[in-house]
Formats: sequence, structure tokens, C-alpha cells
Amino acid sequence: MSLVKVDLGAAAKKLNKPFLMEEVAQVDHFALYLYLCEGAVAKHRHLTQDELFYVHSGVLSLDTDWGAIMLSRREFTVIPRGLSHLSGSVVRTVVLLFQSRSDPDRKNGHGRILLTPRPHALLKWSVAEEVNFLRQPYLPVPLAQVDEMSLRLVWCQGETAWHAHVDHDELIFVMEGRVEIGSELGPLSVAPDELVVIPRARVHRLAAAQRAIALAFIHNHVLPQVQMGR
Repeated sequence: MSLVKVDLGAAAKKLNKPFLMEEVAQVDHFALYLYLCEGAVAKHRHLTQDELFYVHSGVLSLDTDWGAIMLSRREFTVIPRGLSHLSGSVVRTVVLLFQSRSDPDRKNGHGRILLTPRPHALLKWSVAEEVNFLRQPYLPVPLAQVDEMSLRLVWCQGETAWHAHVDHDELIFVMEGRVEIGSELGPLSVAPDELVVIPRARVHRLAAAQRAIALAFIHNHVLPQVQMGR
């Protein structure tokens, strides 16, 4: 099966009904939903899963029992399981939501052993700020953790070795520049605001003629130092 690109910019323009979730990708048991936020939803909480809110465009307000936070374009935060929250916006805002569908391996706590204690305050990440901490190509920097999944920032330049992740899918979401993903089916060029899911066990490599920046979403079992085929 060929790799499929998703153009988030094009998908965002088609959204016209607030808070109607449009699934754009699946990574392992996680789904990525794109939705339009205009107005607000009632305060609620999720007892069994975290949620990651990434602002594609606009400004998102999150009001929680730990305090309030505002997110602008290319900023994101994680709402831990059990934390009551309300989200809303007074302007047209498009949000990318990372959320687990369900996972049978979570029974009796499996799949959560890598989680660390949560601080009683919301953390906010900005792609524009985090790029300053990238030190070398293809050494992912972990940013946020959502249940047992990790969102990492990657500087792409040159090419990686051919490699595969036997047990886990990998999502590549290009922020800046252009990344080419090679596989046995040939190269696939990925531009800014496009994402691709590389299925588990698919042999692949990443390449970029010039500096490019991407977010990668993958299971914590895949360590950053080996994720890019090192």
C-alpha cells in the first residue's frame, strides 16, 4: 500500500461546522482529528486518556481546573486524563486533536509504564521556540507526551539510513522546508502543512536537500536516538 499525504491546509478550508471531528490520520491506536472551533464546548473530562490540542490556525482558549491557557498557531498543550477542561474561540480556529481511540493493551495499566507524574499546571509548547533547541539533523527532540505516545521535533537535512519500526506506525508532519520519504514504492515529497503516516514495518528513509523542520509522532518504545535509523 502506498504512503498517503494529507494536506491539512486544504482540509481546514473545507471545515464549516464547529466541533465536528474529521479524522485525518491514524497512528497505532491514536486518531488525529481536525475540527473547527467557533464558540465553546461544555466543561468535561476524559477519565482514561490524555488529549493533545495543536492549533493549526486561529487562537484557542482552554479553561481547566489547573488554570487557563491560550494557544496560537503552531502552539500545543496536553490535557491529562481526568482534568476537567473547556475549549473555545471567538474567531475561526482550526485545531488538530491527538486522541486515543481505544487500546486493548491498556488493560491492567499496560502501555502506561513510561508515563511520568504530571505537574499541576498546563505546559505549552511553541514550534517556533522549540526549533532553537535542535542541535543536529535527525536527532528528534521529545516535546509532549500523550499517554504512551511521544510528539517530537526533528531537524531534517541530508538523509537517514534505511530503517523500519517493526511494531509501531510513525507520523511525519512537515512544518518548514520539504522532506522526501523514500520507500520500496519510490520517493514521496512532503511539503509544509502536509503529513504522512509510515505504517509499521515499512522500510523507509527521510531526506531533505535543505534544512526542513517536522513534527514526528510515535510510540515511546521507539527511542529518539534510534527513531531515524541511527
